[in-house]
Amino acid sequence: MTVIAVAGGTGGVGKTLVERLAREPQIKLVILSRSKSTSEGNVQHVQIDYSDIPSMTMELERHNVHTIISTIGLVSDETSQSQLNLIEAAEKAQPTKRFIPSEYSFIQTSELLSVDPSIKYWLDAAQRLQASSLQFTRVIPGFFMDYWGMPHAKTNLQPYIFGIDIAGAVAAIPGDGNDTICMTYTYDLADYMVQLLELQEWPEFSIFVGDETTYNEILKTVEEIKGEKFKITYDSLEAIDAGDVTVPPMPSSMGSPEELKEVTALVSRLIVNGVFDLPKANRMSDHFSQVQPMKVKEFLNRCWRQT
Repeated sequence: MTVIAVAGGTGGVGKTLVERLAREPQIKLVILSRSKSTSEGNVQHVQIDYSDIPSMTMELERHNVHTIISTIGLVSDETSQSQLNLIEAAEKAQPTKRFIPSEYSFIQTSELLSVDPSIKYWLDAAQRLQASSLQFTRVIPGFFMDYWGMPHAKTNLQPYIFGIDIAGAVAAIPGDGNDTICMTYTYDLADYMVQLLELQEWPEFSIFVGDETTYNEILKTVEEIKGEKFKITYDSLEAIDAGDVTVPPMPSSMGSPEELKEVTALVSRLIVNGVFDLPKANRMSDHFSQVQPMKVKEFLNRCWRQT
């Protein structure tokens, strides 16, 4: 039985992966967490200190962890260092051979640092893994489809409105709305990850695409589903570059007006730079035909048809 450890598996995409992996009889599952928690079923919770590499190494060895899946939210220097420390502990731990770093978005490259300086966190992890003896792969599912189904979709992601407030029939579209966005539903990603873990060899990038769409296509579909025209604003490339973006209506619980504008501007820049138009060659999702991913139109219909 292979022992898989999920770092940050108590929320977000990590929780979704834990839910799915816990159904696999050949996997013994461990959740690595800063906080103390009670183990449930075949899922064991292990409290760790990300600043203490020797103690993390001991825990990985004590639980005979073979593979680590990191879902740590890389939102600061501190969280980035936590993952780097975990990579070092994994390399030192005798039974640990494989590591999946926290990415779950687009392919991060140094050329995009001017658009999003925090990409450094992902690049640092990739460089550390390349210099290690660990086998690794960087999981790239594009944008998570879940966001366009909230609050009706089954998901563990925190709510946020990107571009289109479907419930409020309001849209704030970056550019001309025709930029390709590759999307994957988080539960489909979890199914793909189960298949990925069974492979003997991993590519540097494991690209999974559930469907391809654009903001204009999403808009057309939800207008048809809801039977109403949305109030639409298109932000020009110049406005996006200046950070002068239109923010869709969002409750204050999602962040301050300044934070919401900053996030909206960043995501808009990324979309118009084409980062979510993932390479078509060598997509891992093409190799796992047993997974039938949710398509955008089907997803939107399921979430919004009866509302």
